[in-house]
Amino acid sequence: LKDSIIKTAEEKINELGAFLVDVTLTINNNITIYIDSFKGVTFNHCVTVSRYIEDRFDRDIEDYSLTVCSAGVESPFKVEDQYKKNIGKEVKVLLTDGKRFKGKILDYGEELILEVKKKTGRKSYNTEELLIPVNNIKETKLNINFK
Repeated sequence: LKDSIIKTAEEKINELGAFLVDVTLTINNNITIYIDSFKGVTFNHCVTVSRYIEDRFDRDIEDYSLTVCSAGVESPFKVEDQYKKNIGKEVKVLLTDGKRFKGKILDYGEELILEVKKKTGRKSYNTEELLIPVNNIKETKLNINFK
């Protein structure tokens, strides 16, 4: 069920100019689809994807519950497009070895290029570029500042 729902969801998600972030399926057939877009996800995006899937899967054959929602701003990044969407924004990165960095995404490909500030004095900073191999990243989240 999960694979066929992912395939069906991706058809409509791609048509809307969005991308699939994650799909969760519980043992009770509660399906949650997380989507994102370079321009942001609207309520209408979620409704459109949900209806598209429900039109193609008969609940009488296999009962399920479906939720389609935006990947939250506090959720860890799961796919490459989330990194690309957030180029120029500040993120918090946790590496597999436990090291943590906070910085601005400059680029993403085979490596994450992160601009980090290093304190040099009481009120002065230097910036430095870190090149982090993607397979060394355990988790990346948007750094949300309420200033």
